[in-house]
Amino acid sequence: MVKMWRTCITLVIVSMAALPLPASEVRAISDAERAAVDHAAAYLSAGPEALVARLSSSSPLRNLPAAEAAKEIEVRLGPPSGATWELQTVVPALRDKVAVFDIAYPSGVDETAVFELSKSEDTYKIDNLRILAEESPQKAIFPAPPRSAPQPVETAKFPVDKLAFGLCLVACTLATAAALLRRGHKGFVMAAIPSAAVLVLSALSLAVLAGEHTRVETTAAHDAAKAKMDDSYPRLASLLDLRRALASGSDTKDMSTVAARTGVARDVAKLWKAQMDLQQVRIDAAKRTLASFPTPSSIPLVEILRGRLGLMEQDESASAVAFEHAVSLGPGRDGLWSETAHALLALGYEDRCVKYLDRLERIGSRDADVYYVLSMFRAFKDKEEESERLLNTAWALHPAQRSRVIGVPILWSVIRKPATSNFINLSAPEEAPVTSPAASTRAIALPADAVARVSGDYLDVQIGDQELSVPGGACLAPAGTRPMDAESWSRLEEEKYVGDYARLVSVAGTAGAYAQPALRRRITDSALALAERNRWNDIVQLTDALSPKSEYIPPMLFFLRATALERMQRAPEAKALLISLAAGHVLQRRRDARSLEQLGEMLASYDLFDAAVKMLDRAEAIRQNDRIERTVAQINMNKRLATKYTTMESEHFQVHYPEDVNLGSAKLIDQILEDELKRMQAWIPTPQFKPVVVNVVWWQDFRSTITGNDFIIGLYQGKITVPLAGMPYYPPEIVGILTHELCHAMLAQATNDQAPHWFQEGMAKRMEMVGMTRNAFNMYDDSKLLAFSLLDSVLRDSPDPDMIGEGYLESEAVVRYIEAKYGKGGITTMIEQFRNGATTEEAIQKVSGLPVAEFDRQFRLWGRAERRFFETPIVVRYDLEDEGEIRINNTAGKAGTGSGDLSGQPQRKRLTGGTFYPMKKP
Repeated sequence: MVKMWRTCITLVIVSMAALPLPASEVRAISDAERAAVDHAAAYLSAGPEALVARLSSSSPLRNLPAAEAAKEIEVRLGPPSGATWELQTVVPALRDKVAVFDIAYPSGVDETAVFELSKSEDTYKIDNLRILAEESPQKAIFPAPPRSAPQPVETAKFPVDKLAFGLCLVACTLATAAALLRRGHKGFVMAAIPSAAVLVLSALSLAVLAGEHTRVETTAAHDAAKAKMDDSYPRLASLLDLRRALASGSDTKDMSTVAARTGVARDVAKLWKAQMDLQQVRIDAAKRTLASFPTPSSIPLVEILRGRLGLMEQDESASAVAFEHAVSLGPGRDGLWSETAHALLALGYEDRCVKYLDRLERIGSRDADVYYVLSMFRAFKDKEEESERLLNTAWALHPAQRSRVIGVPILWSVIRKPATSNFINLSAPEEAPVTSPAASTRAIALPADAVARVSGDYLDVQIGDQELSVPGGACLAPAGTRPMDAESWSRLEEEKYVGDYARLVSVAGTAGAYAQPALRRRITDSALALAERNRWNDIVQLTDALSPKSEYIPPMLFFLRATALERMQRAPEAKALLISLAAGHVLQRRRDARSLEQLGEMLASYDLFDAAVKMLDRAEAIRQNDRIERTVAQINMNKRLATKYTTMESEHFQVHYPEDVNLGSAKLIDQILEDELKRMQAWIPTPQFKPVVVNVVWWQDFRSTITGNDFIIGLYQGKITVPLAGMPYYPPEIVGILTHELCHAMLAQATNDQAPHWFQEGMAKRMEMVGMTRNAFNMYDDSKLLAFSLLDSVLRDSPDPDMIGEGYLESEAVVRYIEAKYGKGGITTMIEQFRNGATTEEAIQKVSGLPVAEFDRQFRLWGRAERRFFETPIVVRYDLEDEGEIRINNTAGKAGTGSGDLSGQPQRKRLTGGTFYPMKKP
């Protein structure tokens, strides 16, 4: 009987845990938040004096002279110069009382400012300004969870809600037991059913009481804090010089001349200095400061800094507890919950991370990134309808550049759904702006020096060097503000991130800089923007302080640094960095399967086969993935190729071939490659061509071990790999495989491996010496062709064979168009531009004088008149001599078998760096 009761309870708990959480709508900007945005814009434009006139009659700052009040305001909000402000979404109970802004200063130090507001007639004025370094008026009701088993702490609730939950649980248990025991236990059933009903009604009453009490408690706490503030308002003006030094990045090691050392001001000064100590990796000094405060503390900044310190010291438990305790101190807002979610993810608590993101959705967060990330999590769980809904929400809030959304393979099936294609159009030459239905419906009067731009429901206001971002704020934009398309928006953002490099390179010189979320985001965004522009030397300088042992550094930055080192011909350093990253346990602890997989692939590119397989095995232990199995098989094959195959060397090639293939076959392949190298020099100048490894394998090994499919029949991944072992002769279609992969190798050397995928594949196909190739314009309606700006993302990231096939056909057509319109010189100019680090946009502008979207339109006009197959007038043949075929007498058993002879295979297209065959036309 006891066992049965335990089973019943378990079933109830499991069934309750499985219930889906209701999704909430994105919350509109409240009247209080609208007023706060107006106050923030005035502050960033005119400084603290602008807010003195906006204080409510009950604000204690009203009792101070205007000059003193301005100092108290500035010391809390920081100097406006160069600051970036972003409105946060607060919990619903506070939407009409509080507005919260996340603030980042030029130094990288961050702050959170809480505007407490009250309505006077038709306007909201400022009652008080609070910051994280001050004691929270909301005390944590429940103690922090044990350090050994950290659990997420919900925002403060009246304890009666736990009683309500307990009653519901007992009621569910009784009902379940009654259902299971309905036969033979009639007396128990008759008593259990009414008891369960009474318990449910009691629970509902308590739940209503809990919600009301929470509201009353929140209001009471707010009113009590306000009354306390009126009696003894903390004066912080003595810290103004310190605040300015922190914001600008000046050294604050010696505070004796700038910081008061009494009362609240002393504690605030200590915490600000601890914040800078963490950034400068003065760990011991920061620890001493934080140890001087109680554990747990009622000051939010204490717990946030403890959480960041735990990340830096790889103390998962301490970090998780501190962040979750900071959450319990409030005010509940999406910025802190998002930081906590990312910290938990970095520490390996993925499920807990998702719970925080779900919580953000439930409060109606206006942060588009929340919904993009949740959409990916749902897609991974095969919940495509939820993923589609979340993606649609994210897109409406702040549309992303199409190429970036395509670059997320997990979302591919969602993107291809008809409903999604209605708002993510993959064919249009340029992106359409997304207009919010609420745009400018509640416009505010911005300062005269402000420039507003909107995209979707997102508002960004530039005020001199200052920036004010308002997710969900399109309704506040001045009338007539035109929405900007995502591509144009992204271009402006990238320019800003590149421009931020000069500032960041000085503050990113220590590993501690990456522990601060705002600064970490700025560094990451800057590094990505620099990589888009092939500014590899700048990336190396920006990431000099990276340590592979750091939990809080995004793995992407390590990979970008390794790529940058390789581009700068510093491959040994790149290799050493990857080895150090693999030797540590950071990625394993993070349970970041994708990063482990990427690290494994990068290690394999340096022939570190065993280390690469180890990383991939770790990735597969975290998350099953068929692709990882194929990659491991491919690495093991490459290991055999490097160690067990016979080698033949010539001036430009090192041919590895199986022992059961004779030397004559290897020599013929080498001869063809040497001749093709000479022929293509006129198109792709590589006078100092460095020797390349050529792996020749049997078709069955290539298909089963390296690719796992019939679509790819050639690869270039730093080495050429072709399944031509045992080929008896080499007609143009087979020579084309060698030519294609050789073209990749030549382009890699000619452009320092900086040519985009579309150009690599289009050129490789163009260089094949075959009489005729297919034209994308006689296979696809040009109104359905991929936008030219999306080709690279599709070729690099798409898992869809049909889409890849279309991408490669279209890439060749683009190269043919450049040749037809601008001659061979247009091709060589493109190569020269890529070698110098130009982006696709810059190279196209140099050749055609057109922006990419207009180039795309002109390309389509040409294509409508060029629907015939592409032809090569003169085809160089390697299979005929004196009107007779050259055949190699392969005495090996595999020669001429169905698995080794590709002469009967159809001509095929290419995948990135390889030969690809599109199975069908759409």
